[in-house]
Amino acid sequence: MDCNNHCSYIAHKKSGKLSVYSFNTEQTYNIPVSIMTSNIEQFQKALTFSAKLIELEKNLPEEYVKDILLADHVKQLDKKYSDDISRIEKSQTTDMLSKFTSITQSLSEKERYYTEQIKQIHSEYAHQIKSLTKEKAIIEDNATAAKHEIESNLQKEIKQIRKQLVEKEAEVHALAKGDALVREQCKSENERMIKIINEKNSDAINALRESYLTTMKLKEEALEQRESRIAQKEQELQTTLHRNASSSFRGQDGESFFQDIVEKKMKWKLTDTSTIPHSCDHSAIIHKLNVFFEMKNYTTDVRNEQVTKFLRDMKEHPEVHIGIFISLHTRIACKDKDTPISIEWINDSQCAVYIQKFMELDEDHTLSLIDQIIKLCGMYSKLISTSDISEESVLQGRIDKARIYIEEYIAETSCLIKRVTNDYKLHKQLVESSYSHTLSVLKSLSAAINTALEILTGEYKEDNMVDTALAQEITDPPKKSNRKKSTS
Repeated sequence: MDCNNHCSYIAHKKSGKLSVYSFNTEQTYNIPVSIMTSNIEQFQKALTFSAKLIELEKNLPEEYVKDILLADHVKQLDKKYSDDISRIEKSQTTDMLSKFTSITQSLSEKERYYTEQIKQIHSEYAHQIKSLTKEKAIIEDNATAAKHEIESNLQKEIKQIRKQLVEKEAEVHALAKGDALVREQCKSENERMIKIINEKNSDAINALRESYLTTMKLKEEALEQRESRIAQKEQELQTTLHRNASSSFRGQDGESFFQDIVEKKMKWKLTDTSTIPHSCDHSAIIHKLNVFFEMKNYTTDVRNEQVTKFLRDMKEHPEVHIGIFISLHTRIACKDKDTPISIEWINDSQCAVYIQKFMELDEDHTLSLIDQIIKLCGMYSKLISTSDISEESVLQGRIDKARIYIEEYIAETSCLIKRVTNDYKLHKQLVESSYSHTLSVLKSLSAAINTALEILTGEYKEDNMVDTALAQEITDPPKKSNRKKSTS
């Protein structure tokens, strides 16, 4: 392939702020090392220079023709230019000689002027040197006199210092004799202080030993208390398991629990009506109203049959204004699981309240809500009893409007109770974790103090390790079992 007939340029493309050019070369051609190692600016200069060389190469034939054809014309021009140059040189030489002569004369005048100035300055400096020499002699005489005076003063001071040294040596000799007495006094004082320190150390060791014995005694007492608590707890658990195995015992336990808590917190006196047919489990007179209570302590959801029985009991006793149906641990069938407390109006003038998973709700808030519902039912009953038949439609409209707000109040209160209960559980967990951490730190500090006491009393052994797990069981108070979180 003839390389002279092919173009070397291939393509050009941009890459960011730079451009990439592609060229063809022969396979046997090797790019010089200086081109391969040059930077971008050097490479660009090399390409520009190469372009100029290519242009010169193209113009070489035209210049050769000019040199051959126009040689005579060039010779004439050279002769003409040489004559002009010789004439100009002669005129310039004449001008330069005249200027050089004037410059030489001015230089000779300047030289005479500067010579006179140098002579004048030289005479002035000679006069100043003479005056400085005289002053130097006077200063040297003064320095010699001052030197003699200083030497005499130094001799006097040396004599005084020697005299003081003799006096100081005598004082040092006297102090050396007193130093022995001081050392003896210090030695006796040190011995006395060491004796006092040893006595104090022995007292401290005795006090530490007594403290250690007291601590061990307290630990033994705590261990005994723990064992008694464990035995009591086992007995309670056995009793609870035995009663939970029977549904009747479990129901009695639930009723007793609710009866105790309302009597303690709300001062309500519940009457057992479980032996009276169709009268629920308990009844009470609260805010001058007859109230029925039905408690269920089931392990599964309360079936709809129990709700039907509760509604039948309420219907057979129209003198009862409100009935409370409570499930302690489980849900109630046919009731919204996201609404733990709900109400419904039955038999025109009776209110039925359903409470699901009472144990997972805040007891104080829930009982307070029941109390408020009983008060509202009392107001409703008074309105019904005092209203005329002609006003029944008006009162019924008011009651329907008020019922919406009452139900909204109960729903919001239920949400608030669940929220408060969850916050209470969270805070309780935080306090228990903080208490556990503080207790573990105190135990580690107690272990360190006990080890120090054993070392001081000589009772420490390498294998004498404190059972920290046992100590934690002794000192930790019995924790209540965590209840399940509300699903609402």
